[in-house]
Amino acid sequence: MKKHLALFFLTLTLKLIGTSEVPVIKISDTINPGSADFILSEIETANGNGSPFAIIQLNTPGGLLTSTRQIIQGILNSKIPIVVWIGPRGSQAGSAGALITFAADIAVMATGSNIGAAHPVQGGGEGMDKTLSDKITNDTAAFAEGLAKAKGRNVEWAKLSVTESKSVTAEEALKLKVVDFLADDLASLERQLRNRKLNTVKNNISQLPETEISLKERFPTLKHQVVSFFANPTLAYLILSIGGLCLWIELSHPGLILPGVLGGICVLISLVSFQMLPIRLGALGMILFGIVLLIAELYITSYGVLGIGGIMAFVLGSLYLMDTNVPEFQISTSLIFPVALCFSIAITILSYLIWKSRNLKLSENYLGLVGLEAEANAEITESTGNVFVQGELWKARSQSAEIIKRGEKVLVKEIRGLVLIVTKKGV
Repeated sequence: MKKHLALFFLTLTLKLIGTSEVPVIKISDTINPGSADFILSEIETANGNGSPFAIIQLNTPGGLLTSTRQIIQGILNSKIPIVVWIGPRGSQAGSAGALITFAADIAVMATGSNIGAAHPVQGGGEGMDKTLSDKITNDTAAFAEGLAKAKGRNVEWAKLSVTESKSVTAEEALKLKVVDFLADDLASLERQLRNRKLNTVKNNISQLPETEISLKERFPTLKHQVVSFFANPTLAYLILSIGGLCLWIELSHPGLILPGVLGGICVLISLVSFQMLPIRLGALGMILFGIVLLIAELYITSYGVLGIGGIMAFVLGSLYLMDTNVPEFQISTSLIFPVALCFSIAITILSYLIWKSRNLKLSENYLGLVGLEAEANAEITESTGNVFVQGELWKARSQSAEIIKRGEKVLVKEIRGLVLIVTKKGV
């Protein structure tokens, strides 16, 4: 009895000692800078912690080639084997996801999932220029072919998944030797990975441990979620549009403050977002130039020329902004034109109200402002400035070349249109 009990505890101790923790890096998003940084940081942590291997649980429609290459470099240069599991059931590894799967040391799929369709297309599905299409397709096909060959998988199918948009189910992928086996859940995956031999030796490792392993699911941190959220071209475009409109409102009605602050924040956030995305800088410059033209319309009498030019520059820049052929990272024309239309309507209405206010005849109440004391709300020169008088914010100009600092007391000398001409108190 004692002998059996001692053997039981010895077996249990060895089993506990042999249990290793393996991270399950869960990705259910497009492949973007945020998801790429998350995967790479988790792979680095797994290498540093001495995990026997790491698992990437993948469910993605595709993503950016630059981010995909970063992930694949991390997989290939990892000292420990990397398992890619397309799961759970109903998941997909489209486009960029297929390339990541080709790079895995062990590739697994859940039943009901699919892989492939990596042929480059333009946003919205329309075809590209033939020369450009051939160049991108051949480059991506060679990349996929090289990954499959390096990992001992079906090289021909990997190539066809790019050149002919081939896509297969999990069962077909297993028959074609695109993946190594099927697993419908993490428990099944863990059992089948025990003592599993690798197709190719990696860092002198030819097979996974035969002991039971402990799987620890790893989810994107708040930082990575925020990066992924803002690495959305549609969102970045909308934020930039809102920011431009808010700045226009602030400059047309100085002193409101909130639109100016909100507009500045929106523009900065959108620029940070675009920095993470593949964009054409010339197109972004055209969008910003369009916003500048719309603001210039406030100060220069162009009879609508600057406004129309601004809207045209905004639309053209929007159409050519994204420098990628991935549909998930394109800005749809069904968004661009409505945004431009709303922009035009809002600016037309506000411009009309400004024009109407500038042509109103001054009432006796307003004429009564002459001679009153006011306070400079901002620095006042001969060309710019504003003051608070009787609880209202007015545009103001200095009567002479003197500069009136913010907070100084002034006297209203006359009214020109809706602009107060002021001097320092006591002058």
